[in-house]
Amino acid sequence: MKKNNFGVLLAVSSLPGSHGIGDFGESAYQFVDFLKEKGIKYWQILPLNPVGVGNSPYMSTCSEAIDPRYIDLYALGLKSIPDKKVTSKALYQQAKEIKEKYLFKAFESFTPNVEYKKFIKENHWVYPFSVFSVLREKFNYRCWNTWPEEWKYYYNFHSSEDIPSDIEKACKFQIYMQFVAHSQWKALRKYANKNGIKIIADIPFYVGLDSVDCWLHKDEFLMDEHYNPTVVSGCPPDAFSDDGQLWGTPIFNFAEMEKNNFSFLLHRISFVASMCDYLRLDHFRAWDTYYVIPASDENARRGEWWQGPREKFFDKLYEKYPNMNLIAEDLGELFDSVHDLRNHYNLPGMFITEFTLFDEHAKSSKNTIVYPGTHDNIPMEGWVKTLSKENKKYLKKKFNNPTDLVGEILQYTLDLSSKITIFSMQDMLRLNEKATMNRPGTVGSPNWEWKLKDNSYMNEIKINIKGKR
Repeated sequence: MKKNNFGVLLAVSSLPGSHGIGDFGESAYQFVDFLKEKGIKYWQILPLNPVGVGNSPYMSTCSEAIDPRYIDLYALGLKSIPDKKVTSKALYQQAKEIKEKYLFKAFESFTPNVEYKKFIKENHWVYPFSVFSVLREKFNYRCWNTWPEEWKYYYNFHSSEDIPSDIEKACKFQIYMQFVAHSQWKALRKYANKNGIKIIADIPFYVGLDSVDCWLHKDEFLMDEHYNPTVVSGCPPDAFSDDGQLWGTPIFNFAEMEKNNFSFLLHRISFVASMCDYLRLDHFRAWDTYYVIPASDENARRGEWWQGPREKFFDKLYEKYPNMNLIAEDLGELFDSVHDLRNHYNLPGMFITEFTLFDEHAKSSKNTIVYPGTHDNIPMEGWVKTLSKENKKYLKKKFNNPTDLVGEILQYTLDLSSKITIFSMQDMLRLNEKATMNRPGTVGSPNWEWKLKDNSYMNEIKINIKGKR
């Protein structure tokens, strides 16, 4: 029987795309057609917001904005557009330069229409985002807490729709790009839904210090009088790292947020949720307990666990948005209270084969999203190579000495009980460690650069989504 709850994890940036990166153009629609033809019901993407340090989509300048790199230039009606740049990895800087050059040409000949005016009316965040983006460039991409006072506090004394006259044209260009990006994503998602494909998106728990989110909501983060974080995010030392991981993002001031009924967080999550069919809450455990590190520290050894907003937040969220479809990214060493919080709202959790193959007690369920590995894991073909002789011997015995151990593990994953089973495109193609999307604890190339070169993937899929059940 064909598995009818199967999905593929593929970042938009990893599509064949054009001009150096995957985008919302022809290759995205062809990918949807491919999913439909294969009977695949879900497409999981990574965050669409503007990428940050090291091209990470998890360290963005804005929660609501879409990175203009994902805009399809061919849909703009321009007379001359450069030939497609066929690449085997995402070229973020080149894509930015090419896209913005031709987007500006389209902007200069654009006359605001009904759809544009509606977008502006429904998305008040786009004004301050445009100002923030232009000011970042004006001040050589220095963090907003180092800007001159008049700009550091601009929206403390102006309405959210105010744009300074001296940067008005540059701001309107930013608004135009967001209008185009959101319009194209909306059309692509509509096409996917029409063809029976549900979109699973992802939202980071934290926001970066150098973001419009932090700039506009200064008092809702734990910072000193100069708006430098007093504590930052990360995770404690474990078997993989003696120093832990120092992420460095500012920490939410939940006590202050509660006074305002968590309005900033409610808007942030509900907005991203409106752009997809299911929303994965990255680092879900932080809603229960989160790890806090002194901002002056160079590693995560001296951190401590603080209690999150728990039911106080989720009760407000579901009171206002009762039909929101959420997925809890509940990976890692967790306190029982994290499971309790997830189960209280009946949120599906995650089950990763690479993390559980050596745990005889680990079991998936019908309320679990099952993966061989996520975007933070080595593809199965490469992961098996990293195992010790003893572990390989254990797995061969576990699966009755198969001739193709990787294939057997992937089939085992496919047959596990689940709400949805999702394979990365890398595992669909049986690619090795060179196709790893992200290596946690590292910043920069080659992270986030893996990309399909062309549509040959359609004929190279190694996974047949038929379970044994």
